[in-house]
Amino acid sequence: MKPHASLIAIAPLLLGLVSAAGLARAQGPVATVEVSGPRVRLGDLVPHAGAAVGAADLGVAPQPGGSRLVTRDELARAAAEAGAPKSLRLPSSVRVVRRMRKLAAAEVDRLVRDALAGPSLPRGAVLTAVRAPRLLEVADGWDAVAAELPKPPKRSGPLPTTALLTFSRAGEVIARASVPVDLTLSADAAVSDVARGAAITLVIRRGLVEITVSALAGADADIGAVLPVTVRPSGRVVRARLVEKDRAEPVDGS
Repeated sequence: MKPHASLIAIAPLLLGLVSAAGLARAQGPVATVEVSGPRVRLGDLVPHAGAAVGAADLGVAPQPGGSRLVTRDELARAAAEAGAPKSLRLPSSVRVVRRMRKLAAAEVDRLVRDALAGPSLPRGAVLTAVRAPRLLEVADGWDAVAAELPKPPKRSGPLPTTALLTFSRAGEVIARASVPVDLTLSADAAVSDVARGAAITLVIRRGLVEITVSALAGADADIGAVLPVTVRPSGRVVRARLVEKDRAEPVDGS
């Protein structure tokens, strides 16, 4: 019996699919490797590469919840640039994902309180409660945690707000998370560092030369804020940044 014409037409396609399936079985499933930190190193994917070759940079790690497929060609190129021997065994491909860490509420509470200790809290503010979630999952591998709070209003009393936690490794940010917190603002929190009309010193630097002139604050302001300053006796108004309670420096362009 002669084969049907349609079977003859699709035979090459079937043969290709069978060959591809056989090749995939021969190569085995793609390995998945978890990495911590913002970059992927060759040593993360090829543990036997050695310290020097293993330090080769393969680029940015995927975001939490995502993945990245690193091919053998990428591995071979990075290994060759790092001076690896040609005999170095490399996988056909590796799927990279971020290693995650689950933080219980008690650990989140501790991290927030440690990060907001001392000068991190606004003047006159007291941290009264951390309303941490039961479980917080963030990218693993961080070596430092910082916290920021939005600028509080000029008033006293209780204030519900949110702390932004920043997890970093060697100065590079690898995760952020928002945690609700409660503050209590004292009467000091309702008072600005400098009041409008207060006498301040304007410090002007030109290279190694420093000039100080008398001035008046043109608005209530806290240290670090930019405010209008009236220079005496000329009356010229410039924009300046308050660096101390009684000292300000002109900002660029003033």
